[in-house]
Amino acid sequence: MSDAPGRISLQSPFTCYYAFRAPQGGGDAPPLVLGLHGWGMNCESFLRRLGPLADAGCAVAALQAPNQFYLDMASKKVGFHWLTVYEKEQSIRDIQTYIENVLDDLAGRLAYDPARVYVLGFSQGVSIAWRFAVRTARPIAGLVACCADLPPDVAERLPETTPFPALLTHAVDDAVIPRAKLDEAVAVLQAIHWPHDMFTYEGGHEVVPEAAANIAAWLQARAAGTPPEIQEHGLS
Repeated sequence: MSDAPGRISLQSPFTCYYAFRAPQGGGDAPPLVLGLHGWGMNCESFLRRLGPLADAGCAVAALQAPNQFYLDMASKKVGFHWLTVYEKEQSIRDIQTYIENVLDDLAGRLAYDPARVYVLGFSQGVSIAWRFAVRTARPIAGLVACCADLPPDVAERLPETTPFPALLTHAVDDAVIPRAKLDEAVAVLQAIHWPHDMFTYEGGHEVVPEAAANIAAWLQARAAGTPPEIQEHGLS
């Protein structure tokens, strides 16, 4: 046994949270949408924003990021985030396991079709959504990316990944992540002929009701095998 100083890596269980909503008028095995929120949010608030998806017949589960911090020290208001550059690859692997565990836990609480699992991310949650989708062994029916870029490590993996449909959406007046990041992501997908749709909307860095309704319409179209009918601002 060495008594040399050094940092020890230890895998230890920790508690995470998620919230879910059964579909409105859904069948015995509806599609499932996994929602991954943005920086500072929590699972309950994000689930409310995704209400139109449940109204459209999808089971919806919103996962809460594992890392907590104070949004405001004076009020002690707490927010949650997914990861930083510190031990980034290890954090990605840990989050991957977390999401897989949620899917297993959901199967005992909510009926859903395991062949129709969609991953939806907003802002920081988009990087997690893409990474989960390209790394998991489970079938992914599609991905929705709201107001974010395409991570370079994901772009490197895409040519070797079995394609799944993607919907990219962004607010034209987003002051946090510029609209140009949407165009860059679309260019990457076009270059490798990755199946995708896109729309833009007004409303800033958030999932506004118009955007949620368009996402719901896209999911319904994917389930029916028909072209999506998206009512959008500034379709490109």
